[in-house]
Amino acid sequence: MSRSVALVTQSLSKICLSRGIHSFHAPASSSVYIPSIRREKVVPTIDLPQSSNAVGHVPTASYELPALENVRRVYTFPTFDKAPISAPAPFLQDLIEKMDPIPEKPPIEAPPVVPPVAIQLAPRLLTIRRKKMKKHKRRKRFDRDYFKYQKYHREKKLKAEREFIRRMKAHLAELESFDPEKYVEETIAAAKKEWSDELAPTGRKRYPHWSRLMSLEELYGIPKSDYIDKNAGLPGEEDAEKIRKLKVEYDNKYRGI
Repeated sequence: MSRSVALVTQSLSKICLSRGIHSFHAPASSSVYIPSIRREKVVPTIDLPQSSNAVGHVPTASYELPALENVRRVYTFPTFDKAPISAPAPFLQDLIEKMDPIPEKPPIEAPPVVPPVAIQLAPRLLTIRRKKMKKHKRRKRFDRDYFKYQKYHREKKLKAEREFIRRMKAHLAELESFDPEKYVEETIAAAKKEWSDELAPTGRKRYPHWSRLMSLEELYGIPKSDYIDKNAGLPGEEDAEKIRKLKVEYDNKYRGI
């Protein structure tokens, strides 16, 4: 078993040393970086002996080891000389001086001198003074006659309340004295009343309405009856046909249908 491990280790060391060793240069620092070289894929094989009972015959078996895909390695060796450490380069904004932009300001000039225009405000001032004086006098009079105005408003409200009570009592009296039978008789009598007065209460001559002089039956020349015909105003068959022909003639002549 120890021989097998030794053979595997020897094969791996040969592969690692045969690749990329030509690019090795000793730097000043203690780290060494070996870049990879693109070559064909190498698959190492190891022949190991197998146990056999046959005398004088040692059979061997081949094993394929995984290829070394990534050979980019960094080797670090301890050294006394350390690489010099320098400060990083300054940024661009540190090199440029920061300053506020100076806009182009136009020269400041004094405004033109304009002569003042005279405004006549005397009439308006007199009107304002008159209104203020009236307001002052009104307030002074109200303060002087405060109780007088209170008495006036109380009497005004009392008068309105009395008028309201009087009207309500009149409505209640009319309601209590209402007789339905008498009301119906008066309504029927008023409907049957004939025109007899020629003068109005004011003395003006009164002219009767046509409904008082003649009935609807006499106006339209139909027999008097209590029956209400729903089709009374509709045309008959002959009249309907005449009306239809007149409509068609009117549409053809004036509307172009």
